[in-house]
Amino acid sequence: MSTGRHRLPSPTVTTTRRLVRSPLGISAVVVALVVAAAIAVPVGIGMLGCDETRYLRVSATQSLAPVLREAATEFNSARPSYNGDCVYAQVDEIAPHRIMAALAGGSGADSTITPHVWVPESSAWVELTRMSAGGTHGIETAPPSLAASPVVLAAPEGTEGMPDPDDTGWTLVLPGERDPQRPLVMVDPNRGADGMTVMHAVRRHLGSGDAADTAMTDFVRDVQTDSAFGEIDLATFFTGATLSGDRPAPVIVVPEQAVVSYNASRPGAAPLLRAHYPEEGTVSLDHPYVTTTDDPSLRSAAADLYEVLRDDAYRDRMRELGFRDPGGTASAALSARPGIIADDPVVHGDLTGDALLASVTDWNRLSMPSRTLVLADVSANMAEDLDGEDGPTRMEAAKRAALMGLALFPDATDMGLWLMSEDHGESGREEAADMHRLGDAETGEETTRRQELIEIAETIDVHGGGSRLYDNILSAYDEVQAVYDEEKINSVILLTAGRDEGSSDLSHGELVAALQDRFEPNRPVSLFIIAFGEQADREELRDIAAATSGSLFVTDDPDEIGDIFLSSISRRLCVPDCDN
Repeated sequence: MSTGRHRLPSPTVTTTRRLVRSPLGISAVVVALVVAAAIAVPVGIGMLGCDETRYLRVSATQSLAPVLREAATEFNSARPSYNGDCVYAQVDEIAPHRIMAALAGGSGADSTITPHVWVPESSAWVELTRMSAGGTHGIETAPPSLAASPVVLAAPEGTEGMPDPDDTGWTLVLPGERDPQRPLVMVDPNRGADGMTVMHAVRRHLGSGDAADTAMTDFVRDVQTDSAFGEIDLATFFTGATLSGDRPAPVIVVPEQAVVSYNASRPGAAPLLRAHYPEEGTVSLDHPYVTTTDDPSLRSAAADLYEVLRDDAYRDRMRELGFRDPGGTASAALSARPGIIADDPVVHGDLTGDALLASVTDWNRLSMPSRTLVLADVSANMAEDLDGEDGPTRMEAAKRAALMGLALFPDATDMGLWLMSEDHGESGREEAADMHRLGDAETGEETTRRQELIEIAETIDVHGGGSRLYDNILSAYDEVQAVYDEEKINSVILLTAGRDEGSSDLSHGELVAALQDRFEPNRPVSLFIIAFGEQADREELRDIAAATSGSLFVTDDPDEIGDIFLSSISRRLCVPDCDN
């Protein structure tokens, strides 16, 4: 039981409140708290004669931490004690994904940052934690909301091609729906609920099925390089200086509060930002106040700190910072701010359960780096016309596919190359390039692996003989499985005429059985086959791909190659349970 209430603060606390609300107050309070923790608290302990001194660890988002620090100052000034123990609140800014990992436990969890009170930007984090194997214990099931802020799309006022702020759709985030040079910036869904919101909205728009997965793959590839790994500071994008290379200003997915905060403090030369509210509905970030401890004294302290935060003064501070009230209504102060629409936006509560997990899983599988061995057919069959009508040869189509594939894969991809033909000696292949990161050069070399593979692809030619297709597929599969990387998508990409014609020691049935025996759902290595020309042994190749939850694409149209690569990458979404 607390020794006293905090509703009527002392003159010292009143002075502190005035200080922290001044322009320099927040910085002063941060410094003062550090000093207080090192000097004042130990002195107070001795004077109060506490049986034990304990700390209520509070973790908050960067945007709400200033208010929580002010409330903690008032809470601490009342010198609260519970069952003879003095309790002092300490507020830290720690990314929600780190807190989730700490609360869920498991390997890699940092127990030293586990809070007693957690204020993430969204209850989505609480649900993700509860879904984890070790995250349900001690987590409050119905936490109250401190403040709300809808997820919006932010762009400078008057941006060319942007619709009206109240007539914007989530389709704006998709490639082809905005200036190709205008980047979309969003938080990595593993780091922020606003990023999860985007992924959920895109999936809801695209639907399900192979075509939808391919479009989702295109979207993730488009935004991946511009994704952020934490709360986005809009001031870093709009400084007032001219963007380098005259690149158009980005469209950025952020909470509405971030737009309000930026507009209030932007440099004079920086543009005013407008918040655009998706008409299909968006997610309201509810900033739950979550008690995560079972300890009776700390739970009582957490409840008392929440009572401090319910005071009108702190509610007003949250409104001043650009937050809506917990129910989503904009205060009079917020309504007067430029760049926003004060009316209640269309929001939904669909980002829960399977939809929540899917939004993160889709991103992780599609943005995860690859580790792949490319197996390129240079047998005599590759010299034949692709379509049988004096068009490009299969080898010319394979070259085009190889060059296009190299352009699609990011620098973090590990890639190797084997050329297969029975004329390449006893093994039936030339191991042209071992597995290496595309963006790096080998020791002592200046040429990156990407540049090296581009040179090979541009000069590759038919070598002759049979393909030794089945033997080489199994050897390539074994090679990737032997160097499996848990942090990457592991695969074999086969570019082939699609016929073995008895050139292998293995039969088709023996190869399929061997692949089925080797495939491990928890450590999947998948085979993606691109066969050129209708003469390919389609049924045999389909069985081979299916044995590894992979995919087969047969084409006689070089213009399909880009879509084929996107489709093959999109198969990551179903591994290890793909239906071939």
